[in-house]
Amino acid sequence: MTTSGVRKIQQLYDERARVWVDIYEAPGIEEKPIQAEVPREDQSPNAVRRHLLRKGAQLASVEDPQALAAAIAAEAPVLRRAAHMGWRDDDDTFVSHRFVSPAEMDVSIIPPECPMVGAAGQLQIRGTLEIWQGLVAVSQYSTTLVVALCAVFAAPLLALLRRPSFALVFFGPSRIGKSFAQLVAGSALGFGREEDLPSLNATPAGLLAAGLGFNDHMLPINEIGTARGPKSEVYVTLRDSTYSLMNGQDTIRHPSWTGDGEAPSTFRVICLLSSEISPDAWAARNGETRDDGEMARLIGVPVLNAGSQTIFDRPPTELTAEGLSEWEKGQFQRLRQSLPENRGIAFREFIDWLVIDVEKNVALTRSRVASFEAHFADASMTAVGRDIVAKFGILWAAGILAVDAGILPLGRRAIGPVIIQACRAALAELPDPQNELRADRTALKEHLAGRTIIDLEACSRKEQRLMRDADGFHRPRRESGGEEYVVRAQEFSAWFGTPVRVRRLLEWLDDEGLLDHGRDRTTKRSNEWAQKQVTWPDDTRVRSISLYLPGGLSDLDR
Repeated sequence: MTTSGVRKIQQLYDERARVWVDIYEAPGIEEKPIQAEVPREDQSPNAVRRHLLRKGAQLASVEDPQALAAAIAAEAPVLRRAAHMGWRDDDDTFVSHRFVSPAEMDVSIIPPECPMVGAAGQLQIRGTLEIWQGLVAVSQYSTTLVVALCAVFAAPLLALLRRPSFALVFFGPSRIGKSFAQLVAGSALGFGREEDLPSLNATPAGLLAAGLGFNDHMLPINEIGTARGPKSEVYVTLRDSTYSLMNGQDTIRHPSWTGDGEAPSTFRVICLLSSEISPDAWAARNGETRDDGEMARLIGVPVLNAGSQTIFDRPPTELTAEGLSEWEKGQFQRLRQSLPENRGIAFREFIDWLVIDVEKNVALTRSRVASFEAHFADASMTAVGRDIVAKFGILWAAGILAVDAGILPLGRRAIGPVIIQACRAALAELPDPQNELRADRTALKEHLAGRTIIDLEACSRKEQRLMRDADGFHRPRRESGGEEYVVRAQEFSAWFGTPVRVRRLLEWLDDEGLLDHGRDRTTKRSNEWAQKQVTWPDDTRVRSISLYLPGGLSDLDR
């Protein structure tokens, strides 16, 4: 150490960059100490002076070459800057943004300087665990809050259980508390305000950086609707982001990008997203259906349950309707005001407890996940459904661990029914293409039998010439029997919920030989292949969907 005001405070090995640096401290221009990292090869007083001045050191503090030389020659504690967040050293050590656990180590380790998307510098540790627990105890009245908090404590278990990343999408109308639930969960990590939460308004590279920066952590991503690009293309961003983040691997780059040719980084995260509509609804807006792999990775969880108007779907029973509204507003206001000063402690305390006996806790978690899966055992359940059940099993097991650790202010028996309810709600959101197709065939039959489809046999020539407002018409095919139905293509599409359902129905009609079209079926989003230019009774040519039903409308009951 030196008496000049400049001192070497650390000798640091940066594991990511694989270089040694010396950390110097000096009085700053703004009367606060500044620190500068100086590469180990820069051992001259002039080099150290340049680095310190660049960081804002007072000029007088670095004028003496002999004092600088003494600082360079001085010894200082040896530290290692971790290469990544999360587990390391055979799962004996956990690195988070503001702490490393356990703290008692032969070689000191500090968290990495990790660029994190969305005001991640706001992650702080403040207040006390007891006050935070008093604030989030209100989660007992909300399924969504319990699920969100369990996700925080489940994220570091994924690597220990060798389970992949996944995401939960809380969806429902605006202003019902979705972002608030993310904030409450994020406060366990250190977020203090909803506006500090990351969003999908980021580049793909930025999202991957966020995944790396939150390895083995819960990553909140606020409001899917803020994704880059027009609303009609939100699903593309959502889908691509899902595969990028849930795949858990950074982009493979040329060695020149990393400098040393090291392999791409991998990561595990649990993402909490919020949206006004479900992932399947976003896909339907884009004329697509989600594949099984995506549905198992990106799980829609409805927020409104049992007729609730906000995330508080399990409120105190003594509240009246008017009293409930005032109580809910009070809870939102109370936590938004208090969480900024009480955050970041819960996750640190949980990890400190977890690392005391990792093997025991992992064994307990595996057993509990298996028990949860057994509870839902059903031979008729799809592979996607079983996968989703397993993920909710991890949430439940993590919540129980957090209660055992004295972190989560809930009873063990209170967590199970809530997670089960959320799991069933998520399973109920899974699309059932065959059931939707049956419903759409029934709807088609009703439309074709309706008043807007004109029976040419029962109307006069004058009426036939005034068909501009009709959705379509039908007439018998005398030469072959059966009935021909012609519907305006635009009206046909409007009869059904989404472009996906329209296409599914058209493909079924084509497969059954009931669709009369002049083009080969294509895989493109457009349904032009199913349309024909038909001359209507009023002598206009109209893009139409033309059906031939040999047995009449009963053919749609096949």
